[in-house]
Amino acid sequence: MGSECPRDAGIAPARILTKTNVGVIGTGLIADFAHLPAYREAGATVVAVADVVESRATRMAKKYEVAHVYTDYRRLLEREDIEAVSVCVPNYLHAPIVLDALAAGKHVLVEKPMAMNLAEAKAMEAAAERAGRILMVGFNSRFRPDVVKLRRLIEAGKFGDLYFAEIGYIRRRGYPSGWFTVKAESGGGPVVDIGIHALDFTRYLAGSPLPVSVVASTQTKFGACAVEDGTWESSDVREGLRDGKIFDVEDFATAWIRFDTGLAMTLTTAWTANVARDRVYSNLLGSLAGASIDSYHSIHKRGRGGSDAEQIDVFTEEAGMVCDIAVPYRSIATHNAEIRHFLRVIEGAEAPVMSARDGVVMQAILDAIYQSADQQREVAVSI
Repeated sequence: MGSECPRDAGIAPARILTKTNVGVIGTGLIADFAHLPAYREAGATVVAVADVVESRATRMAKKYEVAHVYTDYRRLLEREDIEAVSVCVPNYLHAPIVLDALAAGKHVLVEKPMAMNLAEAKAMEAAAERAGRILMVGFNSRFRPDVVKLRRLIEAGKFGDLYFAEIGYIRRRGYPSGWFTVKAESGGGPVVDIGIHALDFTRYLAGSPLPVSVVASTQTKFGACAVEDGTWESSDVREGLRDGKIFDVEDFATAWIRFDTGLAMTLTTAWTANVARDRVYSNLLGSLAGASIDSYHSIHKRGRGGSDAEQIDVFTEEAGMVCDIAVPYRSIATHNAEIRHFLRVIEGAEAPVMSARDGVVMQAILDAIYQSADQQREVAVSI
């Protein structure tokens, strides 16, 4: 007689059937890499795509067998057969497009960061509440299987009181070009591009405490002069629509963040740094146990001999002894899991694991990091 072993939490079946019709606004890298293939994998129907660059939208429509193409996203929003949209445009366009989508009665999944500033983020949250529609921010790292498993242990009380987290997302060489490096279009550099992932999933692990204050420093030591190993081009640069030479954001940042639960968190993030390897890490200390997540980002790991099988290291005491426990997990496509979850929430089959409020809180932290760095002092966080 045996027992059935449950499937790992957070890892959904390879394909689900959904009746939700969706549209994708913006057909650049993240739409091609994540949203469009994830909707197809989930069995959703992508009714239409929209992009100001018609050739790009047409190319993606052909690749993913989408019937309708628009250069004005407002025409896509007019379609009554579209219930939800993914917003995959540069950061400075998030707020106006999301507000229009919510006003049109659509559910929305918007890429991170939620907005360019806290005022925009709060306006988006309020619009979702008025419309009675779901607004999710693309924090796909919440679906990492190591995060899912570690959260289960934390919720079970295995760690006691979490009081410190050392986190980071660092690349040795790996900065983007195009709008990513233009502050007026992106809002910032690695803090809003990659550091936000470590910030969000660690705050999620800690039970989503509220930030109280921030001390931060930002630096630009390499900029566009860095050796181009691991650099990639935005769609506009790749297609020759801009030269990608503007670089007026940070390429390194560090921050100390205090939360209302007493948790203190340090963040280090960089597109370019003279370190041994690319790293995504979160080292947590609790009164009963600690844990370490430390891995290559999956994009950089593939093709370099890395395995999809990894582990969380847990440090604790058992039976009066100091013990190290390895918790194994296997990597998954987190954007696919995120899209499946978005669809399931729309259909009422799952409770959301992320909300517009999470996007607002994260935006408040981002704003405080840049304010502290600019003013060279500790700043209070108000939401």
